[in-house]
Amino acid sequence: MNAVTAARRKVSTPLESDDYFGMEFAKSADLGDPKPILAFLAQSIIETLAGIRDIEQCARWLSDGVYQQIRQKSLASNRSRAETSVKPLRPNLAVGKISVFSPREGVVEGVVIIHNIGRARAVAIRLEGYNGRWRAKSVAVL
Repeated sequence: MNAVTAARRKVSTPLESDDYFGMEFAKSADLGDPKPILAFLAQSIIETLAGIRDIEQCARWLSDGVYQQIRQKSLASNRSRAETSVKPLRPNLAVGKISVFSPREGVVEGVVIIHNIGRARAVAIRLEGYNGRWRAKSVAVL
C-alpha cells in the first residue's frame, strides 16, 4: 500500500482510528513554560488530599491514571476524616522552590516544594506534552 492509498483509506474500526486521531505528542517549545502548571498542580493536589478542593478542578492537566490515583487517595482521606469527625481545614500553603528537568523533548519532570505551617512537602510531577498542552503522567507526594 503506497502513501496515496493509505491517505485515502477509510477508517472502519475504532482500533484503526487511533492511528489517525490518537494522542499527538507536542514539542516543549510549543507548550510554554511548565513551572506555573507544576506550581498549580502541586498546590491543587495537596489541597485535594486535604479535602478542601475537588479533583475535577485540575482534571484537565491529569492523565487518567493520575486522576484515578489522586481521586482514590482523596476519598480515603475524606472517609478517614468522616470517621473521626475532623473537619477539613484550609492549609496555608505557599509554593517554594520549583526544580525542573527535561529528560527528552516534550517531557518535563519537576519537584515542587509546598510549605505549610511547620511542614514542607515535596510533590514530584512528570509532565508530558499531549494534544497541545502539558498533562501529568505521574505524581508522587512526599
